[in-house]
Amino acid sequence: MGAEFPYLIYYIGLLIAVLLLSRFIFRKYIQFAKIYSLKKAHNERTVHKGSALTGGGVIYAAVIMVSAVILDNLDFVEFSNFSPIVATSILISILGFYDDFVEISAFNKYIILAFLILMLLYSNATLPIIQNLNGFFGIYETGYILGLIFTSFVYLSIMNAINLTDGIDGYLAIFSIFFFTSLLYNFDLNKFYTLNTVSVIIIGCSAMFLRYNFSKGKKLFVGDAGSLFIGFWIATYLITYITSAPNSRLVDVYSINVENIPVIAISMISIPVLDTLRVMLVRIISKKSPFTADRNHLHHILLDSGMTHLRTSLFLTVINWFNCIAIFLMEQNFNSKELTILYIFISLFWYIFFEFINRKNLSSFSKR
Repeated sequence: MGAEFPYLIYYIGLLIAVLLLSRFIFRKYIQFAKIYSLKKAHNERTVHKGSALTGGGVIYAAVIMVSAVILDNLDFVEFSNFSPIVATSILISILGFYDDFVEISAFNKYIILAFLILMLLYSNATLPIIQNLNGFFGIYETGYILGLIFTSFVYLSIMNAINLTDGIDGYLAIFSIFFFTSLLYNFDLNKFYTLNTVSVIIIGCSAMFLRYNFSKGKKLFVGDAGSLFIGFWIATYLITYITSAPNSRLVDVYSINVENIPVIAISMISIPVLDTLRVMLVRIISKKSPFTADRNHLHHILLDSGMTHLRTSLFLTVINWFNCIAIFLMEQNFNSKELTILYIFISLFWYIFFEFINRKNLSSFSKR
């Protein structure tokens, strides 16, 4: 922490303020949602019966919008420079909110998302484009156009992966709390105080959302309004983590091999990535659209084995960070190609683990 300002006290105070503000807005939204029946019915992916209030993800967008206006007066918070990023995240949340109630085809939705992201990357100098992989697989400079396309692909891929975590109670919120907390130290070392402010806002909103997500009388889902919003910010953080690596103080503190940074970054969302690739592979093999909703996700497999929503959410989040910590601790001994192979082997282990549980579930169901 900087000696010139008590940032820890600032973060704690901000967290308390966000908890209070989000609690107030969540309660008002639930009242509003009940009056106007903002519910989403059961579909092939959901594990809940009947309909439930959804669209709560717009509260995240509302809180960050209010915070940006209030906190921009602080010298070390630069929301004015981040306004295009904040505005894009809010537009994405609004798009997700619309999709929560008026079904948009996956193709049309991702065309709109691609347009928003391309416009953001093209027009905003605050958010760097991945134009240098720092030796990952021997790749350095990629050029502007290729970097623009690749960064957009990274955004859409991560947003899709995070969007698929919003299938059970608690998973997205718990995963978000772990993710954004894990990067606080890194961004504080690099004096990225605005990003850390956003982290605290999302952590506070997620913590308060858990109260309503697990509530029986006031149950609420964030819907695509929340999962796309959080996915956008996770993608922003990972891209910033990669592009800032050459000048990152964290690289110096832990003697990180810069070419391994992309592998470390992807390991932070290893389980959502594994889930996405696995479920799409299963759908393609079954001659279905890879975007078809179903109950074949990792969290569905664990639920079918008898685990509760909370235990499933915690288990998936814990093994995700086990993967990340393992990669982080071992990266100094490998180059990027070797570390990528290690990452693939870890993912294959978990793939086999979940396939074993899935087959066991199917076997027990067939005997009933």
